[in-house]
Amino acid sequence: MNHIEFKYLIKNAKYETKYEALISTRDDSIYGYEALSKFEISNEIINTEDVFRKLHHNNKLFFELEKRNKELQVNNFYEDKKLFLNFDADIVNSFEQKNYWEQFLKNCNKNVVVEITENGSDDEKSMEIIHDFSTWLNNKGINSALDDFAKEGSMFSFYLMDKSKYIKVDKSFLKQIKKRPNYIEYIRGILKTIKLNGQFSIIEGVELKEDYNFAKEIGFDYMQGYLFNDLVIIR
Repeated sequence: MNHIEFKYLIKNAKYETKYEALISTRDDSIYGYEALSKFEISNEIINTEDVFRKLHHNNKLFFELEKRNKELQVNNFYEDKKLFLNFDADIVNSFEQKNYWEQFLKNCNKNVVVEITENGSDDEKSMEIIHDFSTWLNNKGINSALDDFAKEGSMFSFYLMDKSKYIKVDKSFLKQIKKRPNYIEYIRGILKTIKLNGQFSIIEGVELKEDYNFAKEIGFDYMQGYLFNDLVIIR
């Protein structure tokens, strides 16, 4: 697929967002929702990460697409809960982009948490850009969540961890613990550090009752995954 074809497909794709619940381990109440994006092209659901990976090479199209997506995600959210929005640092890079998103987040009148994602960037400066984005959010007083913590291939950074109010532990950690029970000591240490820092922990990928029980027993603050069917879908 060449650049022109890809640009046409993205601009004309059907857009869908799902709001996935984040559940309190304390009392099973809904704490907030994460807005998840899907693209449908020719009646086929396209992997979002694949789309974003290609968009990293076209910043203008990436920015325009995310302006549309985030506007829909905010405008169609009617719950009196926190709204977690995924942001790739590459679309909050230039002065124009930072100014747009600052006004957008200030005017959206929602209790928003910005999730810092990587989405497959292969740019050598990606870590510098992510650091700058994290600092910018912190300076603007915008709460952030560090997404995909401990995911294989992700970039670990004490700097990013320190700047984030929420630490989202990737679902792969649950699978690793089942294979290597000794890894549970890693998560105990991480959770202790998060609490000492006055931050909040979220475990992703809770799909089974045993995952649910583990999240409660080990001491996560919140949990998220397909076990909880409270999904709101907007087309």
